[in-house]
Amino acid sequence: MALLLTPHTITVVKAPEGFDAEGNSSTDWSGAQRTTVQGQVEPAASSENRDNRDQVATTYLVRLAPGTAVGPRDRLEWNGMTLEVTGDPLPWSGLALLDHLQLTAVRIRG
Repeated sequence: MALLLTPHTITVVKAPEGFDAEGNSSTDWSGAQRTTVQGQVEPAASSENRDNRDQVATTYLVRLAPGTAVGPRDRLEWNGMTLEVTGDPLPWSGLALLDHLQLTAVRIRG
C-alpha cells in the first residue's frame, strides 16, 4: 500500500484467549500484545440507541498493509480511541501499489 495512503499510526491489540473459573471462554485484555502499524482510518457511519440508555456507535473503515496480522477478535487503538474489529479483514488486490486489507471497526460509547 502506498505510503501516501497510510497517514495514521494504528496499534493492533491482540489478547490471549483463555477460560474463566466456570470454564467459559474469555479474553484477557490485560495481557494483550500491541503492534504498531501504519494505515488509514476514516469514519463510515454513526448511530444512536436511546431505547434503554444513551448509546452511540461509530463505525470506521480501516485500510492496512497486506499481510497485517489482524483478526475479528482484535482491537485497534487510534487517535486516543479503542475500536473493536467487526468481521473478517478483507484483502483487496489488483494494482500492487493499492493492495491492502480493509476492515470495519466500531467504537461504542454509553
